[in-house]
Amino acid sequence: MPAPNPDDAKLLIRCPSCGQRFKVAEDLRDRMVECGGCENRFRIDSSVVVRGRKVYPGERNSDSLMRFHRVPLPPDASTARVQSVSYADAPDFALLEPLPAEKILAGTAGVLGMVFIASLLILGNGPGGALNGVSIGGRLALAGFAGLLGTGLLAYSNPRNRKRGLVMGLMAMLALVSMSLIFGAPSSSPAPTIGSKGVTKERASAGFSPNPVNSRAIDANEALKTRIGTIPLDAENQRLEREGSRKRAVGIWLHGLRDSNRLLVRDYMIRVTGADASSHGYPRDNGDYLFIVSGINEGPEAVAKLAGVFGVVEKIYSDLSVVEVTANNEIFVEGPIDRLSKKDDPEFEALNKRELDSVDLDRVKRAVQRLAGAEPKAYRSDISRRLLQLLGDDAVDFKSAVCSALIVWSEKPGPAGEAALKLAQRLLARRDPVPPEVIGLLIKEKNMEVIPMVEGLWARDPLSWEGAYGDIGNAAEATLLSRFGSTSGTMRSSAVRILRRIGGEASLKELAKTSAADPELKALILQAQVAIQARVRE
Repeated sequence: MPAPNPDDAKLLIRCPSCGQRFKVAEDLRDRMVECGGCENRFRIDSSVVVRGRKVYPGERNSDSLMRFHRVPLPPDASTARVQSVSYADAPDFALLEPLPAEKILAGTAGVLGMVFIASLLILGNGPGGALNGVSIGGRLALAGFAGLLGTGLLAYSNPRNRKRGLVMGLMAMLALVSMSLIFGAPSSSPAPTIGSKGVTKERASAGFSPNPVNSRAIDANEALKTRIGTIPLDAENQRLEREGSRKRAVGIWLHGLRDSNRLLVRDYMIRVTGADASSHGYPRDNGDYLFIVSGINEGPEAVAKLAGVFGVVEKIYSDLSVVEVTANNEIFVEGPIDRLSKKDDPEFEALNKRELDSVDLDRVKRAVQRLAGAEPKAYRSDISRRLLQLLGDDAVDFKSAVCSALIVWSEKPGPAGEAALKLAQRLLARRDPVPPEVIGLLIKEKNMEVIPMVEGLWARDPLSWEGAYGDIGNAAEATLLSRFGSTSGTMRSSAVRILRRIGGEASLKELAKTSAADPELKALILQAQVAIQARVRE
């Protein structure tokens, strides 16, 4: 529509002197103005305003009347023949620019994540697998979460065709869900098929024949095996027998064990029995587990003593090689950390002693570290005995902390020193570094076999082992003097400092024969002589 004419809002006036017409603004009404033609001054009022005749719509045919229309103007004939130009919508810049690196990484992560979960669902069902014992519901939840996450990443990484990314992601999610159903682990082992007269088909095929005398016992035995699900246990024993091994497999039938504690049970049994790493647990009905401890020399009776730490041993089935245990899940719960760390708590020793017997080595390590910094008040013999057991356990990888605790808690010299000596000899034989805590325990136990050991360590690193050498005392003087003549440089300075701490009359004679050009070494020798003389006179 045409824009309004700005002159339409002005007043048309006529000069009363010369008759010249002008257009002035509306705000000049009733004000004095001057004519531009005759310079006559006059006031703008109704007498000088020019009034035109009223014109009604349709009465006058004038282009100026088209300024007052209220409906769209009809197309002009001159412009109707011109075709207007039409433009397409602006394109999406996401379709033109190259894919950024974060979207490429997101798509790659989505694909690799779903491939990993698929391989886990297929391969993680075997003995010792990551998903062994996981229920179908857990597998479905894992597959659904991985599928949804992968679908979202694929849609995000494909802005040019998000529908295709969604379709591919949903198809992959359906495949994962299908795998979780196809390769899902059964909640319990399949029951053996019972044939005629109480003999299973498997036993009949192996040459067993029914005995009418003990048919009831066979029926009860087979019913118990079916309830426990001993097929994997029997298969493991048969495998060991075929391989000519003298070892065996024993099952632990655990009732009421929480799923979060099953790995602790497995690791503990492998650690204390030396079983194969393939030993694992099979889930059974009502939350039970059958843990197969394979590759051991012990029988069910010995395993029952070890498994008693998990709860109450209900029964031993020697003919089935199964130990029935009711689990106590409270033993897997760590005590209150505020009381475990508070040394002035009356129950400090008792609570930490309980932690030393835990099946979780991480809890045991924390308890050892706490006891190493506490003063012995109660349960000293029990705690030191347990610490000695830990020092001899090959599965314990915190021997330094155990030795630090034994330095504090060991009360009778002898056993702790012997255990520390064996540990140090094994480390030296393997050329592994010997922790200073082990040497410190030997020195505290006054085990003189530590002298040649410390002397060899000091010869390789004088500054690091100088303190330990001096802690041995006067008993190490003869060994050090035998090497003193061949020392030089840093080793001789270290030897002089050690003699200052432990030397006697023999050290005075050796130092008197020693000449030193180095002023610092000469000062060390003089200080050592003064200290030794003061000690000898006492």
